[in-house]
Amino acid sequence: MPKMIMLAIVLVAVATVSGLADQLAWNSREACEEAARSIEHGSILLSYCSLCSNEHVEIWLVKGIIVAPTATQGLFQVNVSGIRLYRSKEAFRETQYSEPVEYEAVMGEGPARWFVTWIDLAYVYVPTSEGAFRCLGKVIERECSINVDTISLPYQLLEQAGRQVQRESRKVMLAW
Repeated sequence: MPKMIMLAIVLVAVATVSGLADQLAWNSREACEEAARSIEHGSILLSYCSLCSNEHVEIWLVKGIIVAPTATQGLFQVNVSGIRLYRSKEAFRETQYSEPVEYEAVMGEGPARWFVTWIDLAYVYVPTSEGAFRCLGKVIERECSINVDTISLPYQLLEQAGRQVQRESRKVMLAW
């Protein structure tokens, strides 16, 4: 009997943590459209799950945003396509994030850099002021549990990312 109780406790704990992992992945159409309006094409977006262990901070250049239906009727998700520009050198455990953070460029072509993915609004960060990025779920005033509300990027990294954004926008113009 004690083993059954212990097993039940472990299962509830795992289910609770798993439930937090995808907090704001599927939402109403209105919530997803509001989130999509908060992400500008050609802007920088940060990806970081502050409730996960062994997680890197990634810096993305947004190339496209779309609101798409999910497998559950009435629920939608935000899909982002883009380029991974930088990644934190260090992976962070659940409550161990601290600044300053060192970043390295994501090298190569193909899936190492280019991606299309759905996003959880609790784990992406949008620019709110020079160098500061805030949790998108909090920006659009949705309830979510996070350990990191705002991430600040070093000034030099922002300058480098800005130059990459300009280079990428010129590539698009040349393609026309």
